[in-house]
Amino acid sequence: MSSCRRRDLPAPCPSTNTVAQELARQGPMRPAMVQRWRCATNTTGRITRLLAGWESGSGPLAQRLAAAVTDLVDQGDLRDGDTMPSERSLGAALMISRGTVTEAYNLLRDAQVVESRVGSGTFVTSVGGRGGGGPRGDARLTSFGSHPVPRRHDLSSGAPGGLDLVVEHSDRVLRQARLADLVADDGYEPAGLLELREALAGYYADLGVATSAEEVLVTSGSQQGLAMVAAALVRPGDVVLVEDPSYRGALDAFRAQGARLVPVPVDHSGPDLEVLERLVRQLKPRLFYSLPIAHNPTGSVITPARAAGLTQILSGSRTILLEDGSPADLMLDADRPPTPVGHGLPPEQWVALGSVSKLFWGGLRIGWIRARSSFLDPLVRAKAVADLGSSPLTQLVAASCLSVVDEARAARRRQLETGYAAAAAILNADAPEWSFTRPGGGSGLWVRVPGLDASAFGQHARRHGILVSPGPVFSAVEGCREYLRIPFWREPDALGDGLTDLIALWRDHQRAPTLGTTAGPRHPSP
Repeated sequence: MSSCRRRDLPAPCPSTNTVAQELARQGPMRPAMVQRWRCATNTTGRITRLLAGWESGSGPLAQRLAAAVTDLVDQGDLRDGDTMPSERSLGAALMISRGTVTEAYNLLRDAQVVESRVGSGTFVTSVGGRGGGGPRGDARLTSFGSHPVPRRHDLSSGAPGGLDLVVEHSDRVLRQARLADLVADDGYEPAGLLELREALAGYYADLGVATSAEEVLVTSGSQQGLAMVAAALVRPGDVVLVEDPSYRGALDAFRAQGARLVPVPVDHSGPDLEVLERLVRQLKPRLFYSLPIAHNPTGSVITPARAAGLTQILSGSRTILLEDGSPADLMLDADRPPTPVGHGLPPEQWVALGSVSKLFWGGLRIGWIRARSSFLDPLVRAKAVADLGSSPLTQLVAASCLSVVDEARAARRRQLETGYAAAAAILNADAPEWSFTRPGGGSGLWVRVPGLDASAFGQHARRHGILVSPGPVFSAVEGCREYLRIPFWREPDALGDGLTDLIALWRDHQRAPTLGTTAGPRHPSP
């Protein structure tokens, strides 16, 4: 993998090494350690994500902020006893003055939504909060589908738009006699249509993994598959290893099951095997969640040596590899993805996820779980309870599209090569301070901006109509604070306009060192 700068990049999230190495040096987790790492997720980060768009509407900022927090309590996103961020940290994260947060907290205290204890902080109260309930996610997917602030540029999503061939194959399916046969039946297939499961078995066979239709469960997108596997395998308190950074939806899914997430540093060659080996040996984790091919968000592709080392480490344990191959077909330096890493493990230690969203189109909402049939049987029953099965129509379209998977891979590769070249040229010319490495796959750049508070800058950019994903949303420990994920799949003109405006906004941000403690010109403090 070639670098776009004269110097090599550091590990994607240097702060992760501190967490992982300290854990690796320790013996089995003692209760105090468990509590410490359970609380490693930054409260400010989660609440900031939940408050996305809070500033829309009318009235003084403090009233808007208090109303937004009250809504979170009413909806159960914040519960009795939850710790609120300090006034200073929330003000910095939202890029408003501390005085505005103080006024908002006063309004919340008056309404008995929160209470403050000297020396302890501010907490949601039983009067205002719903209380109780099970574990919750981290609100890392809030950028999807909710944009209360007018947008000029959306640089937040790494999911490419659909290929033209999806329209062609949809039209073909609508004219097939098979559709008429399906419509004549009830349309409920919890495991998925046989023709799609057979097509997916062929997909894996082409990658060197013999697979039967009985080893595939069709889901409504890979996110549903991820949530189902997490619910089946993870119990509150279980240790789950995750790469850092990692797919933000996975962090949400595991936290929703009460998992204790422990980060494993990842670089351009794959996960850090020394840290992984120590954590597996000492913590005996339930799962290791990995995106080894076209990693999200870094775009790295695991090397054969790392892949062999990973399977060797896990094969001597009871840890299950949950391998997410959802982005694997987006290869920049190869015609097709390599063989999945987990094929070298015993069947009971490997569960694979996949999706047509990245390669074909996310709107099809078709994903899958590939695992031994005995593991899938209870999940099929759970799928029936959840939604009685995914859409037969989009399953037919997905099966038809898979018949031209190599053509689709080539089309995506051309699109992403063009986008990467455009993004790299702009960043090299207009933001030489920003560092990135050419990814081996995926649809985005993992960009380091020295000295940046990415979460605060993301709030600032949102107010100026630019949506961007800050590094901490991809980190189990709110690390990667100097990183932004920049998608490059859009058309060069749209991509260029968005990047140019983002860089200009960053330069203005650099010239305004007090910006993190003020509301900015568009939202003055009352």
